[in-house]
Amino acid sequence: MEETDGGAAPEEETLSGTPNAAPAADAGAYGQPEVQYVKRSAVPVVIGAIYSLFQVLGVLVSLAMLLGGALLAGFAPDIGEGAAEAGILVSVLGVVMLALSCLGVYAGILMIRYQKRGIHIALGLLALGVVMNLITNVAMELPATDGLVGAVAANGICAALVAIPLLVSGISEQME
Repeated sequence: MEETDGGAAPEEETLSGTPNAAPAADAGAYGQPEVQYVKRSAVPVVIGAIYSLFQVLGVLVSLAMLLGGALLAGFAPDIGEGAAEAGILVSVLGVVMLALSCLGVYAGILMIRYQKRGIHIALGLLALGVVMNLITNVAMELPATDGLVGAVAANGICAALVAIPLLVSGISEQME
């Protein structure tokens, strides 16, 4: 039975229990997972910047080749036979180098922005460098393997340095 004070209105009932139950330990407040901020590694930024700087040197060399090829083709009658063809060949080679170097600068910028695609482009360009070395040797009528060991070694070392962000799992997880 309820007790009342001489006909007075009954007091309001209160809920019993634990209204402030603690949330689950792994769910965090309001059922959301805990947010953790991890500082990104600077390795992709450093490697991307170094790679881009070397590609800028490639852009400058290819522009010099374009200028040299144009000058060689322009003064062809004064120089002798075959100078016009050589000038055109040097100019075409300069255009190809310019395109590849610009693609290399773009790959370096992608690496700086933590994108794996930049590393893949850079590795492809390094492999293409070995193939271009073979083509250049054949075009110059040199033995195809002349200097191949040095080119493969140099490009292999560069590829290993460029691939460091992919090889280290902590860095690889931070990249898109």
